Amino acid sequence: MLSILLRMISFAGLGVLVACGPNVYDEIELMPAPTVYADTGASPFENVTRENVADRAKLFYVTDRMPAGAEDPQAYYNNERGHMLRAGTARVKIDPALATWEEISRVTLMNQRDRTYTLKLSEVEEIGVLPFSLSRYFDNAPSQQEMDAAGRSFAAVIDAQLGKSKNKDIFIYTHGYNVDFDYSSLVSKELQHYLGYQGAFISYNWSATPSRFAYFRDQESVLSTRRNLRSLVEYLAANTRARRIHLIGYSAGTRLVFEAAYQIALQKGPKARLGRVILIGSDLDTSFVLQSLEDGFLDAVEDVTFYQSQTDSALAVSKFIYGRQRIGQTSETGVVEPGLIKGLASLDNLHVIDVTDAEAADTGNGHWYFQSSPWASSDLFISLLTDKNPAERGLIREPNDTIWRFPSNYPDVLKSHDKGI
Repeated sequence: MLSILLRMISFAGLGVLVACGPNVYDEIELMPAPTVYADTGASPFENVTRENVADRAKLFYVTDRMPAGAEDPQAYYNNERGHMLRAGTARVKIDPALATWEEISRVTLMNQRDRTYTLKLSEVEEIGVLPFSLSRYFDNAPSQQEMDAAGRSFAAVIDAQLGKSKNKDIFIYTHGYNVDFDYSSLVSKELQHYLGYQGAFISYNWSATPSRFAYFRDQESVLSTRRNLRSLVEYLAANTRARRIHLIGYSAGTRLVFEAAYQIALQKGPKARLGRVILIGSDLDTSFVLQSLEDGFLDAVEDVTFYQSQTDSALAVSKFIYGRQRIGQTSETGVVEPGLIKGLASLDNLHVIDVTDAEAADTGNGHWYFQSSPWASSDLFISLLTDKNPAERGLIREPNDTIWRFPSNYPDVLKSHDKGI
């Protein structure tokens, strides 16, 4: 125990020294096309045309970051906690520019591209501060009337977006640590694009710090915003016509998603129409997850999926710090944790998916496979768009096992069966 504590103190001390100069991540490279599109000829853009794409492509955001000031290097929001939840819309441009929607569709769905394309924010427009913010504690807060009006406006634009789509679901993506407002918004845009601009997509942008040494700072920020995310989900459930609300958490953002959904599960009464809860590269402790399951977590959601990998070196560092297995890791024995196989396998709406064998899942530090691996991203999008279970999506598992895996011929499986979209 002492050795673990000393390692944590050492790591935290290094963070204090280095985290004072955060980075600015204002562009990202376009992710590879998911296999379900690139290898099968399927397209998520069935109802998207050059006439309606500008309207359909609206990305919503909700953030508790502080608005950027004149001295900040960021253009829109900085890395400090703003305490109040601000909602708005964002637009993204691609470089080099593509002249038509048809060209954008063709290039983004290509199996192999002849060059690199990057994404960058081009416009951010704030709607206002949402009415369930912690406003009464701060002198600079808008009036309650102003916040109520902003809330109504936000709900109205969400409903307008849902009215243009056959899919009536809201998708909320929650990023990990070591990113800024721009970066997490751009990742959200990729997810929204490959979901075919269906439903309404919200980038939940908490006050992470774009420094790899800000881990402990960001863990506290996650805890400080869990009420905000829970309140957002409840507000959307009560004030929009959404059929379901899906939560997608990545890395440290999985803790935020899980905590918010857990709080909803513990409440009596309506459960906010939660649909799928997807946790990618989760930094959660297994014991905490089991305790929440015992408290009825699965009764508040339709389905929970944990994506994990043996080659995720970022979670290996987390395990080193905490001294315990993270649920986003596949252990050396290939199971979630000894003794848990039978219990997890008996839960119809909880799935554990090992992406270790998926193409390009070990790119970089092996932690961002939902972008780097066209197989992993395919399974994510099929899950969100079709409600198919892992077997229906082409994944396999051994008898009496609890973990789903990708077959070596996964692209052929998608082509030869009704496993895709």
